[in-house]
Amino acid sequence: MESVLAASSSVLSSALPPGEYEVFLSFRGPDVRNTFADHLYTSLHRSRIRTFRDEEELRKGEGIAPSLVQAIPNSKIYVPILTKQYASSKWCLQELAQMVGCWKQKKGHLILPIFYFVDPRDARHQHGSYQEAFEQHARKHSPETVNEWKEALREVGQMKGWHVTESDSQGAIIEQIVSEVELHLRGIYALVTDELVGIDSHVEEVMALLNTPSSIGKVVGIHGMGGIGKTSLSKAVYNKIFTQFDRSCFLEDVRETLTKSDGALSLQSKLISSIMKKDNHQVSNDVVISEEFVKVAAGLPLALKVIGSLLFRRERKFWEEKLIELQGIPSTTENKVQERLKISYNELSHNEKQIFLDIACFFIGTHKDLIYYMWSGCDFYPESGITTLIHRSLMKLDEGNHFWMHDHIKDLGRAIVREEDIQHPYNRSRIWSADDALDMFRNARVKIFVNGLMIFGPHINEKVLDNNYIYICVMTSFFSFTVFRELNG
Repeated sequence: MESVLAASSSVLSSALPPGEYEVFLSFRGPDVRNTFADHLYTSLHRSRIRTFRDEEELRKGEGIAPSLVQAIPNSKIYVPILTKQYASSKWCLQELAQMVGCWKQKKGHLILPIFYFVDPRDARHQHGSYQEAFEQHARKHSPETVNEWKEALREVGQMKGWHVTESDSQGAIIEQIVSEVELHLRGIYALVTDELVGIDSHVEEVMALLNTPSSIGKVVGIHGMGGIGKTSLSKAVYNKIFTQFDRSCFLEDVRETLTKSDGALSLQSKLISSIMKKDNHQVSNDVVISEEFVKVAAGLPLALKVIGSLLFRRERKFWEEKLIELQGIPSTTENKVQERLKISYNELSHNEKQIFLDIACFFIGTHKDLIYYMWSGCDFYPESGITTLIHRSLMKLDEGNHFWMHDHIKDLGRAIVREEDIQHPYNRSRIWSADDALDMFRNARVKIFVNGLMIFGPHINEKVLDNNYIYICVMTSFFSFTVFRELNG
């Protein structure tokens, strides 16, 4: 049996020969070079879309440079950014005319215009600043050239694109543009299938199976004797559905590949490279560094989870630095689990650290709403802080919105507080031991740097207020829970 594995895939920019591009980006430099055009180029580059960026203000001379003469026909999608002064540049108009010329040849080129702070009608009919620009061009260039430029603008002005106004979110529009480019590129890179007579009916049968209602993913097996057309049918189905997903990947010859010594790794690398838009060399490097993190985590699932949460969506340089830091922890360290978990704590902000330590020392099992007011009063911004702690796998909220921590992580938090003063609990920021707290009160040794304490017992019902602290006592039938936090310091 063979199966189609559709998971995620990127466009195949790494397969492009030198000198060919997926996107040709045209703009007038002084208008958007350091703003919209730069952000768009960065987003395209981050999505591993090979983009030619023409900075027209860097060029000299009358004609289009040889590199541009080749880059325009060798690009698949043209993205001209039409600004108010775009038409004042003869180079921009020359490029636009060549783009339209390639588009008219119907060789698969596509133009996706962006009208940046300019009405598309002004570009289409040469009104406003466009009219003024052409009046200047008419004095310097032949009527044939000017008419060619005007015709190119008329064509582009009628095309579907994006009209960016001052009130629009430019980041959101750039995301739309990149998604649209990716969608068209995936169509360009659609898998080529053999021309099989009667394949359409089989494709429809498979599509019907895929379209049945389901709340989970679908797996459809296609089986039959060799050479009957299973792979071609799979490719035909894939071509019909892959544009419906953010990423897609077609893995073929799975059985044959798995018979090789490195077959599983090869398939894994191809899949990951498609999902993450990385080439195989990058994937291999990532596998190596990931294996190193597994080693330094000492095989502890909790440490792997916390470290993985810390590394999520971080740059490779950050990974490398954290790996060196973890490798620097001696294997003979008594509390090796805590030391490995602490690397995530160290990356928290001051406010996030305070919330983390409060939970570890006092609030495991407590409903979050009871504590949020105190943290808000201390300007700790608990909503964002709790979200960060959850994303870092340092804590959870159970179904009833009560705080929960793994015992190792709770021990880490309390160990951090103990390290503030190993010998004298009263010099620590938090006291969760009832004996230590009562002893502190009996001996009148309250320190102004003690931020919180907890007292258990049936006979305690204090409420104390002085210049620096507010003490809050919450009574239950079993114990008194006392916490105080500095308000003025």
